[in-house]
Amino acid sequence: MEHSNKENEQNDQLIRLEPNQPVNLTKDNLSEHLKKVVNTDSEKGSIEPDKKNTITSIQAQKRKGRYNIFINDKYAFPVDEELIITHMLHKGKVLTPEFQEQLQVEDVYRKAYQRALNYLSYGLRSEKEVRDDLKDKEFEEQADEVVERLIDQKLINDLEYAKSYVRTAANLNSKGPSNIKHELSKRGINKEQIEVAMYEYSFEDQFANAMSLAEKSWKKSRLKSQREAVQKTKQFLMQKGYSMDIIQEVISELDTEKTEDEEYEALAKQGEQAWRRYSSKFSDYKLIQKTKSSLYQKGYPSELINKFIEMKEEETNE
Repeated sequence: MEHSNKENEQNDQLIRLEPNQPVNLTKDNLSEHLKKVVNTDSEKGSIEPDKKNTITSIQAQKRKGRYNIFINDKYAFPVDEELIITHMLHKGKVLTPEFQEQLQVEDVYRKAYQRALNYLSYGLRSEKEVRDDLKDKEFEEQADEVVERLIDQKLINDLEYAKSYVRTAANLNSKGPSNIKHELSKRGINKEQIEVAMYEYSFEDQFANAMSLAEKSWKKSRLKSQREAVQKTKQFLMQKGYSMDIIQEVISELDTEKTEDEEYEALAKQGEQAWRRYSSKFSDYKLIQKTKSSLYQKGYPSELINKFIEMKEEETNE
């Protein structure tokens, strides 16, 4: 009798402790219900964890900071060192297909970011230059996120880039303002930033650079007429990007006077070239006219041209 009471008490406890028990559960159907629970638990316990996406190895690449992930002893995909740390990847970790895809997306972003850092390591770059480089390396989809991060880190700053470019172009290459503005525009710098950056290039510095270039150009024009030499010097300064205001001021300061002997020396050099060129097709009056016309176009005065022609006629008559 005592044993029967004890068994009833244990059954009452089981009824109270069993979760999610049916409303109509009684002492009579308890045994059958417990068998179902035990069977279900046994079935659950017999299920092996899903091992089909288990990391079996993580191996370092030759490239620093890069690793290869092996799943079930087969190479699966590469990852950056930062992702291994961030996501605590380790041997034995099971990856869901969704998480594996997320890792690969994050890894492509990391490669794009590292590419941009490497590109910036060689010098300042504009935002457009970074975007163009990422596009060229097939990271166009990651460009927005990478560039935004680099701007936040102050590694991209178009205004500072423009200021630096102006100083370098002025000091090293003696470029004129127009050429500098054009180059900055090609690099994606907006007009407002360009105008601010140009304050780095004073009028005095522009004049000094233009004068230095003009003097070099003038020396190369020694065997040209004074008028042609001046015109060539102006054209050269315009090509370098200087304004007409600067050019006119430089020419007025430049010693462009040639003595008559210097002018005739240059004329004789170019006159001989013209005479030889036209003598293969023309003779007599036609040859003289073609040579004169060529020398007039080069800016020589008529009295020196006539002097040269007289000299050539005397040579011909001898």
